[in-house]
Amino acid sequence: MKKILASALFLSLALSCGVSANWMTGESTVVAVNRGEAAFHSSLSSEQRLDVGMTADSTGSADVIFSHASSGNKLTLSTLPIKIETGTSTDGSAFSDAKLTVTPLVNNGNGQRYYLVETGSPEGTQIIAYKKGNFTSVFNASSLMEGADSASFEVQKKDLILHLEKGDTKADYTLAFDSKTGTFNATLKN
Repeated sequence: MKKILASALFLSLALSCGVSANWMTGESTVVAVNRGEAAFHSSLSSEQRLDVGMTADSTGSADVIFSHASSGNKLTLSTLPIKIETGTSTDGSAFSDAKLTVTPLVNNGNGQRYYLVETGSPEGTQIIAYKKGNFTSVFNASSLMEGADSASFEVQKKDLILHLEKGDTKADYTLAFDSKTGTFNATLKN
């Protein structure tokens, strides 16, 4: 009996210490604007809603609202900067595109749900946590590299990676959730 209890205790300690997140993503919601304004409304789940208002000219910005029907909880991200991609199309006309992507992300280990918000701009690239009817911002990429030109997430099976670029300088950060602070911490990859 003592062996069984000792084995069970050892196994529970090993599992609690060595478990790492397995990240699973859902279908991304992509909103794009070519010179002008757009409004977009979508359901993230049966109870969750996403509303986006975007503009794209020489600069781009978006207002993003995450809301929950039952709790009435809303998280508003106002005037998020969006990286503008400019160029010339095949017919010779100039374009100025803005794109915002929201990707659901689930930690397979504990079932916690997040939303990756990507605007191409570090100030707009964020992670939103969802738990029990409430949305909270738990990460913003703007503080990691002053003056960075672009930011994007990469979801691997075990790791969540943030890519930042400033001119020719590129930096990759591994993001880990800190349960004590309720935020993601970034560690520069070698």
